Amino acid sequence: MHDVFTLISERVLRVCGGEPICAHVGDVRACVIKNHSSYQMLREKVRLGRSKSVASLHLWESVGTLARESDQQDREKWLLILLDLLTPYFRGWSKELARKWNYEVTDIRSAMVEGALEAWFSVTGGMPSKELLDIMMTRAFTGARGLVEAGRSETCTASVAYLIADVDREEDSTLRASSIVEAVTMLDPDTDERIRGERAGSLLQRMGAMDHVKIFHEKLRSGCRDEADAPVITPTQVGRSWADGKNLYYRISDLLPQYIGFSEAASIVGLSESQASKMAGKGSLSFRVLWIGNSRFVSVKSLMRILGIQDSIVHPDDVENGASHVGKE
Repeated sequence: MHDVFTLISERVLRVCGGEPICAHVGDVRACVIKNHSSYQMLREKVRLGRSKSVASLHLWESVGTLARESDQQDREKWLLILLDLLTPYFRGWSKELARKWNYEVTDIRSAMVEGALEAWFSVTGGMPSKELLDIMMTRAFTGARGLVEAGRSETCTASVAYLIADVDREEDSTLRASSIVEAVTMLDPDTDERIRGERAGSLLQRMGAMDHVKIFHEKLRSGCRDEADAPVITPTQVGRSWADGKNLYYRISDLLPQYIGFSEAASIVGLSESQASKMAGKGSLSFRVLWIGNSRFVSVKSLMRILGIQDSIVHPDDVENGASHVGKE
């Protein structure tokens, strides 16, 4: 019978395959480091036990950031990777506990994963990554010891998916993802969409950025985009896409770099680099850090959320119309 450790590892290997994986910023194409290894090779290099390496702690922090701030469809993958990086340090101890207490090792390991997940979901704010690592390990050991000391030898019949069923919920929300319903606030969504796109275009024109935007639009119209990167569109937008022959909608963040340097991110939120570094050490920094070697980076989408900047979905035609209006003033 497979235990939860094996199920997590198999799931991660199935998702990652043998392809190179970027645990720095999540996207091999966006990473400045050009040589990436497979997940199996990366996992063998990570040291999170008593002899933690600086490189391993940096990687742990980046994976934690990706598990919090990636798109919803990627959060589960990175959270599973986060757990899978811990399991090598749980295996020996769980076997020893099972022998000592004559208990099922599969149940002990399930309790450890549950304890680690409870620690993960109970953490709020920007807790330092090393402290989070220590808390997740401690809660895992506490959960396992509490199980055997209670004297109940029960086997969990639920799959590992049960333990992470709410991974896609918003971090700051107290609601389950299935209970969140977005209210329709616009009487005419189509008009709102066109106004939103034209306002974006007029702003981009005033900023002198439309030349860059038009090059991006040409790439969209020529089909130079992976459809997996295209935003999900509404039934009304499907009609417009049918007229174009393809989905040309994109998010404003697609025009921006995916990541910026730590000092630049600090400046955007009104901090010096030294102030931001001190706050990061205390866990009070408003944004999380991604590490590439010894350099720190921050997700632009994360900064947009922090600053309350809506990542609107727009259509190239509307953006260009808005820019043309400014040009005629």
